[in-house]
Amino acid sequence: MQLTKPRESFSPRALPEAARSAAPGSIIAGALVAVLTLMAGARGAAGSAEKGSSLSAARESLSKDRLYPVPFGSGETLVYTIAWLKIEGGEMTLRTARETTSDGVPVHRMTLIATSNDYVSKFYPVRDLYETWVDARDFQPLRFEKHAREGRYESDEVEEFDLARRIGSWREDRTPLPERVQDIISSFYFLRAQPLAIGQDVRVDMFSRGKVYKLKAAVLEKEKVETEAGVFDAFKLQPQLRENETAEDRNRGKLFLWFSDDERRLPVMARTVMPIGSVTARLRRITSGTKPPGPAAPAGAPGSMAQRGDPPVAP
Repeated sequence: MQLTKPRESFSPRALPEAARSAAPGSIIAGALVAVLTLMAGARGAAGSAEKGSSLSAARESLSKDRLYPVPFGSGETLVYTIAWLKIEGGEMTLRTARETTSDGVPVHRMTLIATSNDYVSKFYPVRDLYETWVDARDFQPLRFEKHAREGRYESDEVEEFDLARRIGSWREDRTPLPERVQDIISSFYFLRAQPLAIGQDVRVDMFSRGKVYKLKAAVLEKEKVETEAGVFDAFKLQPQLRENETAEDRNRGKLFLWFSDDERRLPVMARTVMPIGSVTARLRRITSGTKPPGPAAPAGAPGSMAQRGDPPVAP
């Protein structure tokens, strides 16, 4: 297995001469935004979103006591350092929590926060917040929100999922949804809950900004990944769009993800490869979540990873 070592911390003087002469903070911030664009969906035009009513999951055919098995617990917090080349540019945090809708359905609330560090913020402050609420019974999203603050750019967006009628809403658009769908944040967590094998693909239908994308994540190989949180044997995946991919999508760069080869399936590293260089998000700190004791998974769903020793398969 290859050993992937962590980035070193460098001062701004370590930047190439061309980068130093072109507002290095802006370049690093641009790299920070680029990695978020690939990991969490297209940036898109600025817009505003109205807050909707309290969440309602409906779908009485699904039992509130039988949940889709996942490898993480409520309260799990993962903190990453984001670096362009060897220059640290900011921090990203992934956090999960268990909540309940207004009609008593358990949901996973998943949050991604990305912030530029003090040095980059002098040139181009970045603070992005992405959140999704996922029905814990079958792991499909109910609502997604994005609140981006990047320099002078501001955007607030909401996507809502009517899973009973299979309709996705974004702004004024109403889009038919496939039988199973994820949003841009839940698709990342959904990958964690799937069996991984070298040479095989995981396929996900992903709704984003009024369109359904066919996402394919190819499992390329295993590597040892060294992080501040430890050394991990990890699967290396490359997510790619299978359909509806534009030239702009292809030019954004390539994204690679590393998930630990254990029952936690921790996302230990992400890397984008772009013309301006590689941007890496590497795990720095782990706070484990708490898995409440609960009943068996829904009929047709796999057993928990702790029980079986291998990850679940999508129902």
